[in-house]
Amino acid sequence: MSVGCWKWFNSVLKEAGLTVSDKNKAEVDEIIHEYIGEKASAGKCSADWKKARLEIQENPKMRVELIAKLKTLV
Repeated sequence: MSVGCWKWFNSVLKEAGLTVSDKNKAEVDEIIHEYIGEKASAGKCSADWKKARLEIQENPKMRVELIAKLKTLV
């Protein structure tokens, strides 16, 4: 995922207290990819990144889950 794609997740990253840097961008990318992949394979989220972003923003439980995963990098 490119840094441009992270712009979609800026509010989630901010809530997690996470600033993307050269040191952690691969890990951030991996966590977001894994989370969306898990949810998409379970039929709870679209595999399309634009749709997934909206679904995560609109679903408080998914948002909290992703923030918790990202906080592990702080």
